[in-house]
Amino acid sequence: MSEEKGRRRADKFQLDLQLLKIARICLGVFFTFIFFGILTPVDELGLHDPAWIRWTHSALMLSLFMGTYYSSWVRDRLQFLLNIAFYTMSIHSFLVLYWNGLNISYLVGMVLVISCIGISFVQRKWLVAYLIFVILVSIPVGLYSENPTVPLYLFYPTIVTPALVSYLTLNVRLNAIEKLRESEKQLSEYFARMSLDLELAQETQKALVTLRFPKNDRYQMAGYYNSYDQVGGDVLSVERRPDGKMNILFADVTGHGVASAMVSAMAILAFKIVSRSNMLPAESLQIMNDTLRPLVVNHNISACFATLDHENKILDYSYAGHPSIILIRDGKYTELEGRGSLLLAPFPPKVSDFRARLQSGDRVLFFSDGLYELFNENKEFYGEEKFYESVIRNLDQSGEAFLRSLVKESLDYAKGVSEDDMTLLSIDIT
Repeated sequence: MSEEKGRRRADKFQLDLQLLKIARICLGVFFTFIFFGILTPVDELGLHDPAWIRWTHSALMLSLFMGTYYSSWVRDRLQFLLNIAFYTMSIHSFLVLYWNGLNISYLVGMVLVISCIGISFVQRKWLVAYLIFVILVSIPVGLYSENPTVPLYLFYPTIVTPALVSYLTLNVRLNAIEKLRESEKQLSEYFARMSLDLELAQETQKALVTLRFPKNDRYQMAGYYNSYDQVGGDVLSVERRPDGKMNILFADVTGHGVASAMVSAMAILAFKIVSRSNMLPAESLQIMNDTLRPLVVNHNISACFATLDHENKILDYSYAGHPSIILIRDGKYTELEGRGSLLLAPFPPKVSDFRARLQSGDRVLFFSDGLYELFNENKEFYGEEKFYESVIRNLDQSGEAFLRSLVKESLDYAKGVSEDDMTLLSIDIT
């Protein structure tokens, strides 16, 4: 029922910019035609066309034309007012045709009016009523005009032909509108399905991203994840190994959207599989690359794979083209050495194992490039140096508060405009 009402509402005359332009063109043409008629020496030409009718009619057309610009009342009732304009213009034309023996100049004006109506309305009933009126009135005008200058066998086709053209023009427009309405409906349904799919994908990805961490009296973990789109390409996952150590995968899949999210989900699943053994980080990255390489095309992964031995305060790690891990100690930061090459690249990844010995009071920070690859309104780059300054500036905070402060300062610099996923993981060693 609501769909039927919606269709009825859609069938009503809807004033959009295009129709408003058409109405202005028609009214402008009518005013110009009548105004030039005012300047025509009708008496010298032996024509009967009272000046007061032309002045009144010209003022009406000009008023409606100006009203389309300055009066919302006119714009809201334009279909009704256009009907008045067409009918008055037609009656005027038929009168002068009758008075002047079907004079060719006035016949041209009548053809002009009939032709304009076909492009001015979007409702068939108004056009049909008008065309019936025109054809019916033209019959007695042609029959009873004295000394016609145009033969009736030319006069009637001259009236009927533009009437048929106007009707066909309106049908073409209505068919186009109907097809457009159907396309919009299908497009709306498609976007609704896509939105639902994206919501489900977002929930799935959130379930795969680790933001709840195990409790331990030797360390405290906190994470932050915010995707650029509804789904993103950043990866954050933490898994306990059989020997009790904690494996950490912090990665970034190239691109955005659903495709990148699918690859990130595959990377997390591969990470969970390799975490069932006690392999070193570089070997784990190599196995993940070999597992995913046949399945993924047109995407690369920058990654950092780390293993935290909280009992001995040791962090083993390996890079695959990812930004460096930051070690914060005594209020100063250090980039942990290493780099490595991307996973899923055309050539085999170059990955190596590194080790960092930790102390109580240390803070280890993993972050994605979305935190510093930002620009302000002057196109100035935020960069790693400013981000590191933000890290030191917020060291009095810990856990999620610390991470959210870093995100806030990055976004404040860019006036809230982010162009990439933002992901962080901090580990406080106690």
